[in-house]
Amino acid sequence: MIRLGASAKSLLSLLSLWSHTKGGTMSRALQGLVAAVVVGAGIATVLVTGSLPSGGLLALLAFPALAVLAEVVGSDVYGSSTVSLSAVPVLAAASAGEPRAALLAAAAAGLTTTIRSRTRRVEQYLFNPAALVVCASLACALTAGAVGSVLPIVVAAGLVAGLGYFALDNGLVALAIGLDQGRPTADVLRDELSWLVPSFAAYGLLGALLGSAWSSAQGWGVVAFLVPPAMLRLAQRQYLERTERSVEQLRAGAERLQHANDALLEQHRSTAAALAQAIEARDSGTGGHVHRVTALAQQLLQVVDPELAADEQLAFGFLLHDIGKIGVPDAILGKPGPLTDAERAIMDTHPEVGFRIVTQAGFSPMVAEIVLTHHERWDGRGYPQGLRGEQIPLPTRLFAVADCLDAMTDDRPYRRGIGLEDAIEEIQRHSGSQFDPQAVEALLALDRATIAQLLQLDRDRVISLV
Repeated sequence: MIRLGASAKSLLSLLSLWSHTKGGTMSRALQGLVAAVVVGAGIATVLVTGSLPSGGLLALLAFPALAVLAEVVGSDVYGSSTVSLSAVPVLAAASAGEPRAALLAAAAAGLTTTIRSRTRRVEQYLFNPAALVVCASLACALTAGAVGSVLPIVVAAGLVAGLGYFALDNGLVALAIGLDQGRPTADVLRDELSWLVPSFAAYGLLGALLGSAWSSAQGWGVVAFLVPPAMLRLAQRQYLERTERSVEQLRAGAERLQHANDALLEQHRSTAAALAQAIEARDSGTGGHVHRVTALAQQLLQVVDPELAADEQLAFGFLLHDIGKIGVPDAILGKPGPLTDAERAIMDTHPEVGFRIVTQAGFSPMVAEIVLTHHERWDGRGYPQGLRGEQIPLPTRLFAVADCLDAMTDDRPYRRGIGLEDAIEEIQRHSGSQFDPQAVEALLALDRATIAQLLQLDRDRVISLV
């Protein structure tokens, strides 16, 4: 027990030294896994070679050679692992009562697949052969009692060994890939390796039959049983090629869709800027208003729901909230004093007019929703629909606070703006009536300097819509 601990610690130190001196990036967890597998392979080798029959020289040459050949013609699985038929000769050697040949075949297969990958990572040269040796040791243990028995028992033991080989081999591979790539082991096993379960069951059956043939006819028996594994290998290759083509087609389609979405987003960005400039030009008494309230509303949304704040479509809704004023006559829009009831009725149509404009312009329903509801109130006394509470979309409820704060602090032709503190106190007084309390809390969570900067209170206000 002490020697085992010392060996594992020494190996871990060696891997850590390589990682720091050769540019490696192994995590401590991956180093520990490699160390554990290598030490486990050494223990398994001692146990297997010391307790099971030694076998013949021909087996020590034939089965490793077949394992190397299987690895040479193996296939990459989605770029992160390799699948081959090397398990078949390993399981065959175990079923034939050739444990040393099985371990040697496993080590040869692991080394071959690592060399083929052309990697410079030392841990792969240690992990891959060691992991397969551990799997081969398990297969030898599972088939030891069936060696020399009647064929049904040999086949049943081979099937069990194949499934055990799969569970251990692919479990270790998934764990290593997960640690190396920062992915959950279960996801790697499910997404990239679980489909191999039937194949490894077939490997176990083929290995048992091949091992039985070896026991009865040795070399000639091996030749006779090379055809089924070769056919299985061809089927695997065709399956992988088809799925990889499908994945590439899906990826290409996703890229085309992303390009189209990017182009549409850029078109919407340009259109929104142009429309916002148009309404700013008409409503000269609110210069820079749309830009300021958009910035503050986005900041409030960042406080409440950062994920939603990342959607640029929301900014278009904020930017275009008053676009419906394009349909309001200049005499009403530019009137310096209070509006009459008739004039107010015309002014109050601008959310619905704006809704139609942005909808026809191809903006998302989310944008149209903000434009339509930006004058709704928390207590249901807003317009045009009289929505109440959470019937009003969250972005709109946040925008209402930003819109009102900017309106109160901004100088208009018919009145002077009030101070920021007074404006915030006024909004607090209307929390739960005009404004969503959550939106008011989001405003209070911002420091005053940030609010002043977003509303451009400490410098000349410049319209910047691009």
